[in-house]
Amino acid sequence: MAWAADKCEYLNHAESSYQNQVVDAVGNGADELTAINAWMQELQTTKAGAV
Repeated sequence: MAWAADKCEYLNHAESSYQNQVVDAVGNGADELTAINAWMQELQTTKAGAV
């Protein structure tokens, strides 16, 4: 979450998106590192789009 702190306007948004994308994906059988990478890329893309 520390990495995501400056990527989202609110920290709870980062936590929520992590829960929705990473935890749920891993729970459905996805590779954890792949899910984390996708989540990180989305946050970076979202931040870049907001600038």
